Amino acid sequence: MIKKSVKKKIDKAIKDVWLTEICKEYGAGFLLLEASLQCSLYHHLRNALQPLLEENNLYIYPEFYFQQLGFHADLAICEMEMGMALETYYLHDCLTDIAAIIELKYGGSSDYIKTDIPKLKTYIQSLGYDCQYYFGAIDEKAERKRLPWLDRRSTNNWASGCFTELNAGYLEGSMYFEVNSYNNLNVQQKRVSCDFSW
Repeated sequence: MIKKSVKKKIDKAIKDVWLTEICKEYGAGFLLLEASLQCSLYHHLRNALQPLLEENNLYIYPEFYFQQLGFHADLAICEMEMGMALETYYLHDCLTDIAAIIELKYGGSSDYIKTDIPKLKTYIQSLGYDCQYYFGAIDEKAERKRLPWLDRRSTNNWASGCFTELNAGYLEGSMYFEVNSYNNLNVQQKRVSCDFSW
């Protein structure tokens, strides 16, 4: 079982990386479509969390497969009991707990970006893990009136205390990165402007 204090540190790192490193990389032109966003977030989280990961038998996996649902999570931070690997052919069978599940969307229409929201809802309602869920979306297609895709009313029904949006998009002609937290951990909402170097 993953300690609450460990989950809180992971939550802080995810939110900080989104507002700093991912914002900088987007502004520098390093992110192009979802795969590069996934790679970048993986890289920066590994760097930010390395000692914590090692101390707590945690691993970050891209495209982590949940067989019972038929879904691949873009990123999952998992607790693994590697000693069990001697008893099984599958590393997946060493899973003992999950700290975080992250789904990402980059560009596309509003309908495309929203396709991962029902997936996250299914994770929360079906998996039975006491973990945190994150929805990261970069919308560069259109000017927005507000960056979050959800609000506290919609998440109170199915994601109370375990859901955070990591948003990016244009507001009044400028690109912003924002954290909208519905999980009562660390920062509740913060926005930073994105400086472009290209």
